[in-house]
Amino acid sequence: MSGKEALINKLDFIKSELEKKFDEVVIYSTKSAEDTIERAKQSCYEFDAIIFSGGDGTFNDVACGVAAQPVRPVLGYIPSGTTNDIARNLKIPRNLHGALKTILEGETVFHDVGKINDRFFMYVVALGTFTGVSYRTTHDAKKILGRLAYAFDGLKEIQNPVLAQIRLKTETADQTIDTPLVLVLNSISVGGLPFNKNGHLNDGRFDILVVKKGAYKGILNIAKMFILGLLGLKRSHVTYHFKASKFTIETEGEPIWCIDGEAGPTGSVTIENYHDYLEIYIPKKRNKQTKSRNFQ
Repeated sequence: MSGKEALINKLDFIKSELEKKFDEVVIYSTKSAEDTIERAKQSCYEFDAIIFSGGDGTFNDVACGVAAQPVRPVLGYIPSGTTNDIARNLKIPRNLHGALKTILEGETVFHDVGKINDRFFMYVVALGTFTGVSYRTTHDAKKILGRLAYAFDGLKEIQNPVLAQIRLKTETADQTIDTPLVLVLNSISVGGLPFNKNGHLNDGRFDILVVKKGAYKGILNIAKMFILGLLGLKRSHVTYHFKASKFTIETEGEPIWCIDGEAGPTGSVTIENYHDYLEIYIPKKRNKQTKSRNFQ
């Protein structure tokens, strides 16, 4: 159901292409997020590779299933969601032929995985203004409007922004901060915007961006953070920036955390980085010196 359901009629073609590389290809259509997680767990003991299609939420489901297992097959990703941030991070083409070529002819990298309380995540954990947009927006709206559907929902939060108090405790910091938005990133792109261009995907640490409060409960600082990031300019006057591999964030009340675009736990959390934990197909580079500047 991801994106506009464009792959439903192309499964035979996908299978025939994958059979050029793999001795046996089994197609399975998942019924729900829970079914995806369970099927990913089972597949770890049945197959050498798990190839899946969907958006960032689907990637999260597969990661949750695979990361919990002692045996973790290589993952191949065919992006078909609305924003496909993880595909942007990995430079995986967001078209079927390019994604299949990546799986058939590409190389692999090891990618860090995060864990928030007892749940794994791939690229972002967020709290505050705009963070509920991705999981509140209905599938029908995304199917019709694409990424524009998120914008319509986000307009509601501009009228009623959230300002929360958090206490961040890392190995080197202990700060209480009033903020409109917290982002814990193992990512370059969020919401389709590659604003964290100096981020790394397997350095064993997260980028923790805490937006400073300001005019209109920090709405302007949120906008500045994204714009300055896209331009590659310093944003220290609008955000606090921390790096850590394991830390806690204490909250007032029970706010909902957004995990890879889906609703997650509420209230205070512990977050930990699992270094080089999942192996993923990415496009092969002509320059053999480095796979990506975003990987160490």
